[in-house]
Amino acid sequence: MSELDVLEDDLKIASRILEWEIGDIWGHVGTRLPSGEGVTLKLFRRPEEAGVEDWIVRFDYAMNKISGVARPPTEAAIYTEIFKARPDVNAIVHCHAPMCIALGLAGKKVDAVHMQSSHFAGGVPIFPKPIFIIDEAEGKELADAMRKDDAIVITGHGVVLLGKSIDEVCIRTLYLERTARIMAVAYGLGFQGLTDEFRKYMEGTKEKHRQYLNKVRGPRQYIAEWSYYKDKVRKGEWWNRGSV
Repeated sequence: MSELDVLEDDLKIASRILEWEIGDIWGHVGTRLPSGEGVTLKLFRRPEEAGVEDWIVRFDYAMNKISGVARPPTEAAIYTEIFKARPDVNAIVHCHAPMCIALGLAGKKVDAVHMQSSHFAGGVPIFPKPIFIIDEAEGKELADAMRKDDAIVITGHGVVLLGKSIDEVCIRTLYLERTARIMAVAYGLGFQGLTDEFRKYMEGTKEKHRQYLNKVRGPRQYIAEWSYYKDKVRKGEWWNRGSV
């Protein structure tokens, strides 16, 4: 398989994982083309063309189609403008995670409330405009809002997440929505937000855990959740997304 084939196979896996986890067919996941000329992107839903299984389209940084199925999505500017602004980012997800949207409407930031959400410590910013990101100007505005962050909630719309790789951004998206579900339930039960003491303990125990694992195992070179869910998708198996 070529490098592009490998990347697009991972896009297909990420798309299936997130379609199931998020319950959204209108999202997409994209990565940089190995050639450097633009983006290859997989839409969660199937294409309208008969006999075509995967909706993968490649486009340049001016949002012009290079090859693939149909046309670039309406919000291709999310990918082109963030990739231009953030050379450290190699993969992006945009989807419409319902609990993240709900918290955003309430003005509540998704935060590091449990062990698997430590990446969101300090709170995921909320983009205040309930808009589609359609043109270059809107894409630049979003990219500017994410210049120091790897996740954002667009008010009344959805989420955008960034990562160094497809597996990283996929699992980061999965945990963002799971964390939002936990927080929504907790707020309903009287949760008042994180205390400084909670944050201190959470940060301390996560670092202690990281050091312990590095000592007994060494740095992990893969994302365990990605390997697990990728295997599930390959086998055509599904998983329980939890009752929260």
